[in-house]
Formats: sequence, C-alpha cells, structure tokens
Amino acid sequence: MIFSKKMGDLGRCLAIALLLSVASAPAEETVGARGHNRAGEGEMRLVLTYKAPIEKRVAFRKYMESSGVTQFEEWRSRGVFSGYKFLFATQVNEHLPDMWVIIDFAKFSDIAKWQGIERDYPGGLGPEGVVLAAPRTEIYANLGWQGGTPKADQSKSLYMIIPYISFVAGEKYEDFANKYVVPQLNGWVESGLMPSYAVYLNQNPTNAPWHSLLVLEYDGIRGVALRDSLKGTIRAKLANDPGYAQYSEIKTTIRKELEPATFEVILPH
Repeated sequence: MIFSKKMGDLGRCLAIALLLSVASAPAEETVGARGHNRAGEGEMRLVLTYKAPIEKRVAFRKYMESSGVTQFEEWRSRGVFSGYKFLFATQVNEHLPDMWVIIDFAKFSDIAKWQGIERDYPGGLGPEGVVLAAPRTEIYANLGWQGGTPKADQSKSLYMIIPYISFVAGEKYEDFANKYVVPQLNGWVESGLMPSYAVYLNQNPTNAPWHSLLVLEYDGIRGVALRDSLKGTIRAKLANDPGYAQYSEIKTTIRKELEPATFEVILPH
C-alpha cells in the first residue's frame, strides 16, 4: 500500500511536470507542425494551371486580361478568396502550362465558396474562356516560405516558376529547404535582382505533377539574365555554411528540378 501510494504520488508529479513542459515548450516552426496547429482552418492556396491550343493562345490571353481578371476581381471583392495572381507564360512551350493562377484563401473552409463558383465556372473560366483553354491541374498547397517585397509595379516584374519532385519525407525536405534553398533565395533578394520569392508545398503529393513550387519574382529581364552569375556568387558565399554544405553535394537525392519557365503578371484594370 505504501508502495502504491508513492507510485500514485510520483505519477501525479510526472503528469504535472509533463503538462508544465508542454505549456512552456516553444511552438513548432516546421510547415507540418503549423498545418497541424491550424487544424485545417489556416491560410490556404489553390494552384491552377491552364493550357490553350496554339491557335487560341493569343485570344486566351486577351480574355484573361479583360473578362477573366474582371471576374476574379468581382469574386475577390465578394470575399470568395482573399487574393490571386495570374502568371501568363512569356513563351510557347508544348509541354508546359500557358498560365498559372495562385488563389489565396484566409482559411481552408473558404474553398467551399470557390467550389460553388466552379459549378458554373470550371477553373474560374466563363463560357467565353472554356472555348479558348482548359484547366489542367488544381492543387491544394501551403505557402511554405516567402521572402522579400514584391515590386509595387508588377508590370515590370518577370516571374520564373520552377516545379520540383521530392524524393524524401516532408520533414527531411523542410530541413533541406531551410538549410540549402532558403539561404540562397534570401541572398538573391538581398542582391536586388530578385525582389521576392515564394515556395509552395503540395498538400497531396502522391502521383502529383509537382511536390514543391518555386515562384521567383525577378527585376524584369535583367534579373533573369543575371540569374546564373548571381547563383554562383551566392553559392560561393555560402560554401562554408554547415547547413548549405550538408546538402550541396546530395541535393539531387533530395529533389528533382523540372523545367522552369518565365511568366508575366496579368493585372486588374
């Protein structure tokens, strides 16, 4: 009985200590932990791609610059979503989308409003739009990392989108991004050639066309032209950084880079 009482007292002490340790523990910083803490009600993105037949590509862009962006502005003003970005490809590529659209939602449940829109506007395209192009993919995504400040005049920016396929678990990829990818991106921002960046993570990566997505804003064609020389400069500065060095030689075992392309922003009037 004495032993049982002592064990009971010890158990209560351990339980109290555990509760105190949990209460005082710092919040997790990983993307996965942030997602769990939000319980599905945090900020959310949908990333869409579109493809037009070559003979309709010009008409599709003109539609998005007029009726398309006007319709999205109306939905934004009605609170269907909190923001969006249209990125139209600067060059024709048979294998790549003609346009990406990134839609921001204040919380995941707001996507229900978008699903209501899609009953009549597949991929956000009205009757005039669906005869010009087709939505190809629509992916739930988290904004994993972002940095810099977008240019005030987006018409002077040139974006590059780079999709990746990951070969490792989410926690390992986050460590790789924190130690190898993000330090380089921050260095590019500091140079002034790349005003901002965002890294999106696919919430449902199984058999998906991409697992992570880099959206890089460059200072026009000049920023893209100096991209390779800037990469070399920043990598040389990071050469002795332990985190960068950890992944520099094995990055191809972490993820595979897919074909990048450049894009211009379609802006509301």
